[in-house]
Amino acid sequence: MTRIETHERAGAHAADIAELAAAATSADGVAPFNDDAMLRLDDRLLVAARADDGTLAGAALAHPREGGLEAELVVHPDARRDGLGLALVDALTDRLAAGAELVVWAHGNLESARGLASAVGMRESRVLYKLGRDVVAADADAGAAPADVRFETFRPGTDDAEFLALNARVFRDHPEQGALEQAGLEARMGQDWFDPASFLVARDAVTGELLGYNWLKADGDEGEVYVIGVADEAAGRGLGRALMRVGLARIHALGLPRTTLYVEGDNARALALYRSLGYENDAVDVQYRRTVAPAG
Repeated sequence: MTRIETHERAGAHAADIAELAAAATSADGVAPFNDDAMLRLDDRLLVAARADDGTLAGAALAHPREGGLEAELVVHPDARRDGLGLALVDALTDRLAAGAELVVWAHGNLESARGLASAVGMRESRVLYKLGRDVVAADADAGAAPADVRFETFRPGTDDAEFLALNARVFRDHPEQGALEQAGLEARMGQDWFDPASFLVARDAVTGELLGYNWLKADGDEGEVYVIGVADEAAGRGLGRALMRVGLARIHALGLPRTTLYVEGDNARALALYRSLGYENDAVDVQYRRTVAPAG
């Protein structure tokens, strides 16, 4: 018998959540929860499907968003096809008033996730592509920097505020990345994968003003373009492409055989740049949503 329980702070259950996520990642080839959720569990509501032996058979991690809740959920591979996904969605919905919205991310947009979304009447509202390609010998050449631009590496504790301010401007229309603040930055810098030598920044060669950045993450045998951004005032100077070239050279130098990145499905300009550099579709994350209907 599986019971559904709710905890206002997921952090106390971090070990169980990590074990569940690892099992799902192994079975599905994609992680069920994003970095922000796993790094900030104390900011997440946990809706848990707990088996008789105390293990997590499924879980949803949620946080408030304007007009409702945003969540990610997963069912253990050994507990699927038993209605637990529906039970988790119902438990989340029960916390919302009529007219509020429940938003759920389906990482990898697996068949089971698509089926659940259809069963509960959720509609597709946002698409995030994971692109990738093999690292090749030509990536070792970063090319020349644009005129009046110099490339440096990020200085933790010195560049934090300047980076966060630019990141907020670059991603002002992006609900997750644009909300990054000091605590979130420090949490990421505290991870084993963080390397300031792989956090590349572009500055005006005369004024020293921060114009852009390409933050890389070495994850297994992949060099991920974790986040890349260019200031509005520096657009049109080829800085985005130059930052990508510098990033690819760094990934090549690290000996990583593959490079990946994530991009919004409606960002035509960025998609064109990445595809021109040889990136192709690896996977897709889809955001589904539904409005809670009045009772009765």
